[in-house]
Amino acid sequence: MTPELRSSILLGRVTHYTEIMRTTIFTYAALAAIIEFGPAGYSVPLTVLVVATAAYGILAGGAALDDLINLREDLDDAVAQTAYGRGLKARNLPALKMISAVLLGLVGLAELYAILT
Repeated sequence: MTPELRSSILLGRVTHYTEIMRTTIFTYAALAAIIEFGPAGYSVPLTVLVVATAAYGILAGGAALDDLINLREDLDDAVAQTAYGRGLKARNLPALKMISAVLLGLVGLAELYAILT
């Protein structure tokens, strides 16, 4: 894999992760508004939307971060020795993956709790 191809893939996956998180957060915000200002009572479609949003954010975001972790491991020695390469290697992407999954799951649970009460 050439450095240019790796950089292109890396940029694409970072962009995908950002778009996944943005979509998930905006969807959660819209669902929160519907829960707050919509009719009271249990709603099956709303419940399914919350679960689907959580699953999308956790699974798609996790896949994008897995790809970034793999791309980071494929750095050649020349790039790994640069300031950029050292900075990239120093980032704790597995922790970011776990933290984002836990936070998205907690938001989903909070919205489910609001629907059920």
